[in-house]
Amino acid sequence: MLNKKKILIFTLSESQSSYEVKRVIEEGYGMGIRVKRVLYSALKFEIKNEKMQVFVGGEEIVKENTMGVWFRVAGTTSGKYVIARNLLINILQKEGVFCVNSDGYSKWPRMGKITQYGVYAKNGISVVSTRVFYNKDGVGAGFGEMERDFGWPIIVKNSMGYQGKSVMKLDNKKDLNKFLNGVDEKDLGLYMWQRCLKTRWDLRVVVINGRAVGAMKRIAVGDEFRSNFSLGGNVEKWELSEKERKLAEKVAEICGLDYCGVDLMKDKSENMYVLEVNRACQFKGFEKATGINVGRLILEMFLNK
Repeated sequence: MLNKKKILIFTLSESQSSYEVKRVIEEGYGMGIRVKRVLYSALKFEIKNEKMQVFVGGEEIVKENTMGVWFRVAGTTSGKYVIARNLLINILQKEGVFCVNSDGYSKWPRMGKITQYGVYAKNGISVVSTRVFYNKDGVGAGFGEMERDFGWPIIVKNSMGYQGKSVMKLDNKKDLNKFLNGVDEKDLGLYMWQRCLKTRWDLRVVVINGRAVGAMKRIAVGDEFRSNFSLGGNVEKWELSEKERKLAEKVAEICGLDYCGVDLMKDKSENMYVLEVNRACQFKGFEKATGINVGRLILEMFLNK
């Protein structure tokens, strides 16, 4: 018999996070929990005097009919669904409805990698040596020092990118000039310039409800320097050391996250760095590599709240 209350998963489209939504729905059916995909665009808010209400398909979302809410990526150019997500969190928290990652989303509506690195540095967490420039003259003026500190290649990544799609490897000055000629100067401040760690693999640690549930090793294949599973990287189970476990859990805690993927990478001297935290990480490759039932663990998180 299905629980009267349901879990809502908000997505930008019917196809977004298809694997993750499907898995949680499947596990929910077996556990007697109703799980429903809802589009951000289906939301309707009513704000009158001191009362705020939120509706989907004509039905108000309240404690009596909703066990909790899980948000997939809400970012658009305008940011309208990020605003909607955080207003929804504000309303439902007063109702006593659990919203995954509510503390982190409320404090950092958008948490790109530059913002993350500021948080990590403040909390004594090691990150890869990084520079950020806001004009092209600044790149030129600071290039000599950066070249001495980083060497070649140099990694350039958009701080708001995901799944490795905006990560570039500059092998020489020709590549650097090509990048600078192709990027609009007003967007330059979104990019991070980093020392390249040449180990060609990293770790994805999934943290749920404050606990690192497991990890996979992601390995770059062939000429591809990025190790992301979505870009063809090989994945295999990784046994976490106590140091790695505690580091991932610390990142989740300071970022206010109930569910996340923490990416760790070592250099050739075995120094460990946090690359980033993904607040809506996918888990197809993780389940494949580790055999860990993430879908079920997500539902157990709701049941324990």
